[in-house]
Amino acid sequence: MASVFLDLRRYALVLLAIFGSLELGSASKPHPEVRTSLPSGAQKACQILQQEFPGLVAFPGSTQFVDDNEHWAVTSESNSTCSVEPQTVDDISTILQLVGRSDIRSPFAVKSGGHAYNLGFSSTPGVQIAMSKFNNLSVNAEKKTATIGVGLTWDKVYQMLEPFGVMVTGGRIPGIGVGGLSLGGGYSWKTNQFGLTVDTIASFDLVLPTGKQVHVTNQTNPDLFFALKGGQNNFGIVTSIEFETHPQSQIWLKRRRQGGSITYAGNVTDSLNLATANFSINNTDPKAQMIVTYASVAGQSLAQVFPFYDGPTPPAGIFDAFLSIPNIATNVSTQSFVEFMDGTFGTGDLGIGPFGIAQHVIPIVQYTIPVLEQIVNQVTTVGEQLTAQNNGSIVVVSVGAEPFLKPNSHDRGGAYPHSASRQITPASPFIGFQTDPTLPAAVQAAKRAPLVPVIKQFTHAIQAAAVSQGQSQWDDVLYPNYALSDTPLNLLFGENVPRLQALARKYDPQRVMSLTGGFSLLD
Repeated sequence: MASVFLDLRRYALVLLAIFGSLELGSASKPHPEVRTSLPSGAQKACQILQQEFPGLVAFPGSTQFVDDNEHWAVTSESNSTCSVEPQTVDDISTILQLVGRSDIRSPFAVKSGGHAYNLGFSSTPGVQIAMSKFNNLSVNAEKKTATIGVGLTWDKVYQMLEPFGVMVTGGRIPGIGVGGLSLGGGYSWKTNQFGLTVDTIASFDLVLPTGKQVHVTNQTNPDLFFALKGGQNNFGIVTSIEFETHPQSQIWLKRRRQGGSITYAGNVTDSLNLATANFSINNTDPKAQMIVTYASVAGQSLAQVFPFYDGPTPPAGIFDAFLSIPNIATNVSTQSFVEFMDGTFGTGDLGIGPFGIAQHVIPIVQYTIPVLEQIVNQVTTVGEQLTAQNNGSIVVVSVGAEPFLKPNSHDRGGAYPHSASRQITPASPFIGFQTDPTLPAAVQAAKRAPLVPVIKQFTHAIQAAAVSQGQSQWDDVLYPNYALSDTPLNLLFGENVPRLQALARKYDPQRVMSLTGGFSLLD
C-alpha cells in the first residue's frame, strides 16, 4: 500500500488558495446499496452465521454493516449480503468451514484495513469478514519481536509501539492494514535498512482453508512460511503476525505546520527532476529516503516531496537540492515517528470527498531524468484530458516515484520475488476521481472501468521510457499490492508460480480460497 497517496488533500487545498475556483466534494459516506437479488449460498451462510454468532453478524442498514464494508476508495467496495466480525481464531475456523461447505460455497472477503485498490480483493457480494477485533499487540523484548493482530492499521501500531521505544518495518501512510500489506510484500520507510515487511516477519498465526489452526515459522512450516511472504490471501486467513523490532529514535523530515512535505508549483519540475535523479542515483545513506509525487489536480500541475531521515539530523547535503528549489510550503522539524505519520498524512484520503481510483505499478531501478520527464509528461497530459472530459469534477492524476536504496538487499525469500540481483522499486501511477455518494457501489465501479485502459496506457508509456534507459524490463515482476486485478501471475510471482500453485492445491484441496478475491493461484 499498499501505494502511497501522499496527502493529496493538500494538493486540492493549495490549488484552492492559488486559483480560488475549485470546490471539494461532500465528505459524506455512500449510502448502502439496496439489494434485489442475493447469492443463494451467501444467504444461507448469513442465516447460519447469525444463528452461530448472533452478536457479531450485521446486515444492510446497520452501522456495523457500513463500517465492515467501507473501504478507502468507493470503487473498492461491494455491499455484502452480511458482514461478520469474528472475535477468536475459533470463530475464523468456523466461518471458513461454513462458507466452503459443498452445499453453500458462498463468496467471501477478508478485510484488514480496507485499503485494497481493486474491487473484490477485500470486498464481496457474499460474506464480508472484518478482522477489526484482531487488534492486540504484544512486545517480546527478549526476542526483539512484536506480535500484531491483522485488524490493526500501521498508524495505530506505531502509536502502540512508541512507549516501548521500538519500531517495525511497516506501512508508510495511515489506514493501511497490517494484514494486506504484510501478505503482499510491504515497502516501508525502513526498507533501505531492514528490507521489505516480509523480510522482517518471524511467524504467522494462520487458519487454513480447512479450518485447521497453524503457527507458521520457517522452522515448523517452511513451505507455508515461504508462501505467506507475498502470496497474499491464497492460503487461508492470517490472524496475527510476529515482526522483528528495532530501536526507534526521533526522525527528521520536512514539515509545514502538521505536515511533512515540500510542495512545489508545476513550473519547477526541471529542477525537481534533477534533484530527484541525483538522489536516486547517488544517495548511499540507508537512513535517507523519500517519495516524490508528481500530480495533476483538476488539470493543474503540482509536485510534493516527502524527505525522510531516520535520525534527529540528516548529514549535510542529502536534501539540500530539494530545499533550494522555490516552493509553495516547507519547514524543517525533528519529531517522533508517530507525529510524522499523523501530522504528514492525516487520514490518508484525497481530500475530495468519496472517490474512486484506478491504480497500477511500474518497476524502475533508478529514476533518471528522461524517466522523470516522461512521468511529468504523462501526468500533465492525462490530467488535462481527464479534467476536460469530467465536466468540472475533480480528477487527480499522479505518479509516486520511490527512489529506494537497494530495497532488495535484505531479501530472505518468499512468494514475492525481490532478489538482491534485481533492485527494482515500485513507482505508482494513480487516477482518482470524485464520486456521487448517493449512487450504488456497482455504479461507482462501472465509472472506474473506462479508466483502466487509460491507466494501462499511462503506465506503459512511462515503463517504455524506463526500458529505453535500461532502468526497467518488460518481464520485471510487479508489486502485487499496487497492481491491477488482471495482472498475470507470472508478473507477480515470477518463477515461483508453479511452486505456489502446488502449495495452494496441497493446503486448499476444496478450493475454499477461490471463493474470495485477489490474485488467485487456483483459478
